[in-house]
Amino acid sequence: MRYNKEKFKNAVLYLTKYGGNNVGKKKLAKLLYFIDFTLYELREKPLTKIGYVKMYYGLMPDPKIFYSELEELKTKGAIDIQSPTRIDPLGKITPKDYPKMEIFDEEEKEWLQKIAKKYRNKNAADLERIMKSEPPYQMVEKDGEVAPYHLAFYRNTFGEMNLENETNSVALGGAQ
Repeated sequence: MRYNKEKFKNAVLYLTKYGGNNVGKKKLAKLLYFIDFTLYELREKPLTKIGYVKMYYGLMPDPKIFYSELEELKTKGAIDIQSPTRIDPLGKITPKDYPKMEIFDEEEKEWLQKIAKKYRNKNAADLERIMKSEPPYQMVEKDGEVAPYHLAFYRNTFGEMNLENETNSVALGGAQ
């Protein structure tokens, strides 16, 4: 699957603008994971189509692409990346351009908004803990290994595997 450069760059602009006050590279990587794997879980089509690699700090968009695209956005003046600090050792990213929302379909826009809103007040460490609790991270054995998108189906994002769910209760022999 080849990644969509335009959607990737515009998702970066959107998530750095609306994803909270301290979106650095680590938090951005996690936000991209949540949007890509959630959309894949819903419709078998991620937003950016970028590959995610297991690292000790969670799943990361393909580092070669991730860092080169951020550098390109910085060079073109679309974002600013502050120097690393003790609080954000990877540097805070500030958008200078607005994302081109017309390149996203309605569902993609909706999920960009939901993910940004849901995790707005979380920091990168919070998002790392959440991500590491999910099957796409846990089911990939080695650092450096690519996490297949189909592992998104093992997440329980929408509660479809909850035993309290009436449909599942019937399927498991529960009360009708």
